[in-house]
Amino acid sequence: MIVSLRRAAVILFLLFACSAPASAAPVPFVPDRPTISVGAVRPGMGGYLLTVLRGTKPVRLPLTVVDVVPQKGEVHSAILVRLLSSPNNRSGGVAQGMSGSPVYIGGRLAGAVGSGWEFSDHNLAMVTPIEDMCAVFSRPERLARPRGLSGRGTNAPAAPLSVAGLGGGGADRLSRSLGVSVSPTPVGSSEELRVVPGRLSPGEAVAALLVWGDVEVGATGTVTATSRDGRFLAFGHPFLGRGAVNFPVARARIHETVYSQAFPFKLGSPVSLVGTVTQDRAAGIGGRTDFFTPSVSATLAFTDLDQGGERTVRNVRVVPDPFLGSRLLEGVFTGLLDEVWRRKGQGTMTVNLRIDGRGVENGWTRTNVFFSETDVSSAALREAARIWELFLLQPFADGMPVGFRLEVEATEEPRVLFIEDVAVSSDARPGDSLEVGVTLRPWRRRPVRKEFRLTVPKEATGTCELLVRGGGIQPLPQLALDGGWKSIDGLKRLLTEVGAMDANNELVVELLCDPDTIKAAKEGVRSDDRRDSPELLPEEREFLSETKARRIGEGTLRISRSDYVVDGLMKRLITVKEEEE
Repeated sequence: MIVSLRRAAVILFLLFACSAPASAAPVPFVPDRPTISVGAVRPGMGGYLLTVLRGTKPVRLPLTVVDVVPQKGEVHSAILVRLLSSPNNRSGGVAQGMSGSPVYIGGRLAGAVGSGWEFSDHNLAMVTPIEDMCAVFSRPERLARPRGLSGRGTNAPAAPLSVAGLGGGGADRLSRSLGVSVSPTPVGSSEELRVVPGRLSPGEAVAALLVWGDVEVGATGTVTATSRDGRFLAFGHPFLGRGAVNFPVARARIHETVYSQAFPFKLGSPVSLVGTVTQDRAAGIGGRTDFFTPSVSATLAFTDLDQGGERTVRNVRVVPDPFLGSRLLEGVFTGLLDEVWRRKGQGTMTVNLRIDGRGVENGWTRTNVFFSETDVSSAALREAARIWELFLLQPFADGMPVGFRLEVEATEEPRVLFIEDVAVSSDARPGDSLEVGVTLRPWRRRPVRKEFRLTVPKEATGTCELLVRGGGIQPLPQLALDGGWKSIDGLKRLLTEVGAMDANNELVVELLCDPDTIKAAKEGVRSDDRRDSPELLPEEREFLSETKARRIGEGTLRISRSDYVVDGLMKRLITVKEEEE
């Protein structure tokens, strides 16, 4: 059912996004330093680049122009330069984190360091011309249309992402969730990142962030140029290549520039939030200082039941990008679960998800229980990630600012109830009360018995089918949505139907007496051919939440919730005898 909801939400969002009006005409970016065009650059000309090697103060590294190299794509040419020997060049040449470092030739700004080569001469670098970087602001600053993370459409690689606050396993999970390489780093901000207003300066180290707080995901680079109106250029290549964006940017401190035969790198961490990246293009990133947008707030509250209820809380903030947000949250929270539990593998997790945001009065919650024999953290986060995606993509209302809170209780114990037996009379009359006994066996413990009472519909004839199952086994179908008879038309309805989905910790006991209803329950969808049966089933006229409420009221459906995953499915046939005259 959630697949159908997600499909509907995405389609409606795309229609909404594509019809959204564009913002005002872009304002040209004019650097506040003199510039030199790439056409005026010649081999042999001398200059320097400005970058931070340690701390926060930029230093000069002398260089000479090797050649101007033609390229295909948005950046039509690049300047090949060689760093010269100097006391400051102790890291062995160009390093990761120098991207965006301004290059001055003849005292004028020519561009920014954009790339180098692994396992090669690290004193060689490609410089992105300043005119191409200024063109970053030739497009409107607005929310980008949907596009992938690969940066396709650019002729330069995206910035290497790093994550602090998660181990190598967490970084791997985040890489799989995002579809890009993410490397763990041992350094991060020592306290909460706070907003410190001020202007940036060329050569200053900055970090573009996707996640910040107890986990930080982003990339470190250098400011290339600033303008008098508070805008800046940086990186000299794409961050993710997503076009118009709203990503926070922070001042960064460089702890050391480390030599490596593969590629030297800066070891840095963000210090304070200073503005927002609004453009993420092939030639670099651009943004504004003292300008901030709402973010997604997310909290993980974890309780280890095997350690006497030991509780750990982690808080993060995520960029307000609906197409990135759910993947970031899934990757970060799955990694965090492994970190705070200090293990991964089999186990049971009870997950309570709460959403607070605009249009969600008094919050919205859903509880479910998950068991896995191999990786319970991933299993426990899968549903939450789909719900995050649904909420962030829904087209009905802007939910920003929004907060997600995940309460997780974990144990290595397989908390699973297996359906072992069902006892019920083999015949009944219309309108009879039907006693149902269900025997459940907890994993490697003595069985327990639960009693239920159902009501045989007064119009029932022939044979009824008693179905006893776990909530995650053959869940009730959304016939109205899957058959196209109804659609989700608002945020409240969307959340109501998501909340109505069967949960793994539910024991569902239902009586099916209508032949068409039995067939629909088995197949999940009914034929669209109405020539033989023009009347819709009640389930085809109702949302799932309405169907459940009606059937519980009629006595043909009972749902029992527990702290265990309910596994198994059993059926019994009941012959309905005609009323005696």
